[in-house]
Amino acid sequence: MGRAAYLRFSQKSAEKRPASLRSSGQAEGRRHPATARGAAVCCATTSSKLLLITACLLCGVGCNNTCISGSWNPGAGSTVTGKVSSPPPSCSLSAANGILRVEIGATAETTATPASGWAGPRVAHLFVTVAGLELHSSALASDDALGWQPLAPEPLIHPVQVDLLADAHSNSSSAPFGDALLPAGMYRQIRLRLASQPPTESALETSRCGRAPHCAVLSDGQVRPLVFPPSRPHLRMVFEDLPGRGLYVPPDSMVTLVLEFDRDRSWVWRSGDSLVFNPVFRPNVQRPPEAD
Repeated sequence: MGRAAYLRFSQKSAEKRPASLRSSGQAEGRRHPATARGAAVCCATTSSKLLLITACLLCGVGCNNTCISGSWNPGAGSTVTGKVSSPPPSCSLSAANGILRVEIGATAETTATPASGWAGPRVAHLFVTVAGLELHSSALASDDALGWQPLAPEPLIHPVQVDLLADAHSNSSSAPFGDALLPAGMYRQIRLRLASQPPTESALETSRCGRAPHCAVLSDGQVRPLVFPPSRPHLRMVFEDLPGRGLYVPPDSMVTLVLEFDRDRSWVWRSGDSLVFNPVFRPNVQRPPEAD
């Protein structure tokens, strides 16, 4: 998770200045030249952009009436905010939240994929029913570990059927998971809970798989049930290829996580009337452009 730091200025910093500087600055209502030079030197000698902002705030604001808070995550984005008020603002720690949007599907250039085990029709659609989405701050967290952060409570009530061979943005528009509000910070792992039960009677009208929770639709129109290896009752992905080896959700901002279906590293194998499916995904993070 991102670390939050809070600094509160003490009246002692003002008392250590010579009396002439204190009285001059207070009487004339302007910064003393010595203070201005100190601020310039302070800002000029700081290499980090984040430290530069913080240092300038430290040099330029008043005493005992300022609170600066920040989120430090090198390589993934950092924020610094400041408050000045009289009476002094509260510097107590508060939980910052961010917004995460999840899209699942293929890249635009992905085409139908052959099913291994026979020289027949190609797989045109891969429908997977997702019953839940969750994040964890640890890459080592198991299914039984505490701390899984739910992203989409709606699929727990109404599972969402996603075509992994469809464009990820189209899936987001036709079967939205919704924008999740969650604690800001760094997350290392995501889990897709797969539906294990047949769809309800009300969901049968829109299900592309009939009474099966997952299926493959072949190019000749056949519908084959999809089953997953016993070792993968849920689909878990570690964000080891992302910057910082994790997904950073900044406070008071939105980020989009696209789980792109990797056709080249996934496989579909025929087993009787069913297809055994072992999918692989590539996580891709999209952030809104920074304001100038």
